[in-house]
Amino acid sequence: MGSFFTPDYKLFDSFSERGKFLMAYRLTLFFSVLFLLLTVLFIGQDPYALTAYFCAFILCTTCLIYLLVRKEYKFVFLLYGLVGSVLTHYAINFSMATPHYNDFLWLFVVSFLVFVGLGRIWGLITLAVNALATFYFIFFVHNEHIRVVQPMDTKFAWLAFLELIVVFFVIGFIMHQFLMMQKYSDTKLKKVNFELQTQNELILAKNNENTALVKEVHHRVKNNLQIIISLLRLQQSEMKNQEMQDQFTEAINRIMIMSSIHQRLYAEKELSRVDVKSYVEELARDLNSIYNNTHDVNMNIEITYAFADLKTIVPLGLLLNELISNSLKYAFENTDKSTITIRLLENGEKLFLEYSDNGRWKQKGSDNAGFGLDLIQILTEQLNGTHSFHTDESGTQYTFELNKLG
Repeated sequence: MGSFFTPDYKLFDSFSERGKFLMAYRLTLFFSVLFLLLTVLFIGQDPYALTAYFCAFILCTTCLIYLLVRKEYKFVFLLYGLVGSVLTHYAINFSMATPHYNDFLWLFVVSFLVFVGLGRIWGLITLAVNALATFYFIFFVHNEHIRVVQPMDTKFAWLAFLELIVVFFVIGFIMHQFLMMQKYSDTKLKKVNFELQTQNELILAKNNENTALVKEVHHRVKNNLQIIISLLRLQQSEMKNQEMQDQFTEAINRIMIMSSIHQRLYAEKELSRVDVKSYVEELARDLNSIYNNTHDVNMNIEITYAFADLKTIVPLGLLLNELISNSLKYAFENTDKSTITIRLLENGEKLFLEYSDNGRWKQKGSDNAGFGLDLIQILTEQLNGTHSFHTDESGTQYTFELNKLG
């Protein structure tokens, strides 16, 4: 519960709203007393000034009751801007017997109140209206006013001085309230920024910790796969059958594909995705060095798919491993200029892969080729896609329509 001098303002959520309400209420209370006093003092003086002060007293009393009942300050500031400007210009244009030093300061007061209470747009509108009204006074009224203005007697001079002091006080009060609100807002902003900075530091530290843990997971997975590869190679070295050794080589290569993906993720700054183009180029280069020892194979690689996550890159890498391996093993025995072309295009959630070579495929008389073709079908289905296959004397071509899994 508030008092008459400080009414309850807790219904406003923000400090700015509370400050504006209290400013409107205290100024309205002060203005009510002030304009009542000026009305009494100007009885028998300038009738136009008396009328303006009395109307101002009625306005302030009405606004005071409105604030107590409705707790709505914006309408009060609007009335001050509108009615206050009208009353002031009424006094300026019709009160010919007195100078108007104080009146122009009152125009500043009402304009400043609108700026503080209603914001920049309404403040600019009030200034523009007052500027137009002042233009009218300067060009159409001022000369007549200078001609008929009367010297002030001692009583009127004291009244004018008192009003001037009051206007200065009001201006100072408004500026003080405005600066207090600004200071409080700055303090709250600094506090919020400090809290946000603290939270960001905690989040960054947690993120760095999680990044280190995820990198460690990829590193351990890669090491475990390397151990499996080493065991398979030991087992392979004990085999006498060449076909079994070839099957182990292919199995080792497939495991190496998965190991290389985890190695890349361990080295990447962003652990959730892999640079697809550099990965495919490195994969093609490594497979070329493993399978082709007689002559180089020209690799034409065109990729618009920038980054892939782990769910997509693993089956995609295994699929490309099977395609490139099959070409290098079976296609180029009697080809002078060997060429493999890989085009991987991204379109939304779809991937379009075109793979071709210019060799004549010569299938081995074993189940390896059949297993490789079955694996291509399995990996295509894993990527929720379809593929078509075509081969003739000019070479072999695969066309895939795949879906991202991430």
